[in-house]
Amino acid sequence: MIKLTPFTLDDIAIMLDWNFTADELVQFGGDAFTYPLTKEQIVSFLNTPNSQLYKVIDQQVNQVIGVGEIVVMEDQSTKLARIVIGDRNSRGKGYGQKMMQAFVNYCIEELHSPLVTLNVFDWNIGAIKCYEKIGFAFTNDVPRAFELPNGITHYSKRMDYITHR
Repeated sequence: MIKLTPFTLDDIAIMLDWNFTADELVQFGGDAFTYPLTKEQIVSFLNTPNSQLYKVIDQQVNQVIGVGEIVVMEDQSTKLARIVIGDRNSRGKGYGQKMMQAFVNYCIEELHSPLVTLNVFDWNIGAIKCYEKIGFAFTNDVPRAFELPNGITHYSKRMDYITHR
């Protein structure tokens, strides 16, 4: 079972131990972080207004396997961001869908969010398939271009969670 709990300063070492490569850091963090990830960057990120970073715990083994951010928007809708299974040994084991469903459930049940959205890079096919399996669908919004410090431009597309109620 997956559990979400607020990420704290005490959890920074876990995130740093994941040793993200430059490409993984872009995929996970977009332009929020620069390589190499440092404690100072994480501390600064934790102070982002209307945002809460959560650690994702696999309760069966009592291990932090990932993190994700929930941003509460002005209209009380929520945006999921910076979601990653950081522990490489936990990747490819079906945690992605369980983790995403936990985030969606938290937004709807605990935060009473009328809408849950996320953005995904158009080349991140694995993440797109995961999001679609739990009920996200692309919107008609124009993809957003992100020029990263390495000079490469990535395109991000918006997806909304479609409830079946």
